[in-house]
Amino acid sequence: MFSAKAVYGNSARLRDGKVQTMHSIWHRANSSLTFFGTVAAVLCLLTTGTDFFHESNPSVSLKLHDVRRLVQHHGSKEHAVVTFDLDADLRDVFSWNTKQLFAFVQAEYETPENRINQVVLWDSIIQQKPPRPPPPPLLRRGDKAYIRLNAHKTKYAFIEPGRYLRNREVNLTLVWCVMPRVGAMYTQQRVLPAGKLP
Repeated sequence: MFSAKAVYGNSARLRDGKVQTMHSIWHRANSSLTFFGTVAAVLCLLTTGTDFFHESNPSVSLKLHDVRRLVQHHGSKEHAVVTFDLDADLRDVFSWNTKQLFAFVQAEYETPENRINQVVLWDSIIQQKPPRPPPPPLLRRGDKAYIRLNAHKTKYAFIEPGRYLRNREVNLTLVWCVMPRVGAMYTQQRVLPAGKLP
């Protein structure tokens, strides 16, 4: 007669008179990876959940500084050349799970054809918050959460497809998209009236 060890080698053991084979190294590796993957997923969910308890109330001052020109542009379009003032402290938006912010300023207004018209005027990527308020007048682009712009020119053209900009009430909106290290991106904004265009 052949013994269980002779038939199955060292991977066999006897229990209640039955032969049972030991798990192979691949089964053990798969079990370990599954366990650690589950732990990582739970930690990611817990990390994402902490953002729901993070409340931010950033200080934002945004206004239209000057309308330098409002002219006809390529036929039926209108082009407004404007400057704006922005003083925003977005450090409060950052949490330990925040990777970076994408902030932009947009003009919003109504026309007879569209109830909501939005034109992006300026944007910036904010990758870190400074440990203390930096000195004026302007921070290095792209790496600070305290933004101070005075009589700043628009980065993108303010063009209206129709001839509706003159005597039009306009709002300026600062929008910031929060990109977390773990979890879904979300957006917040602050809408401020800018007055009427000439």
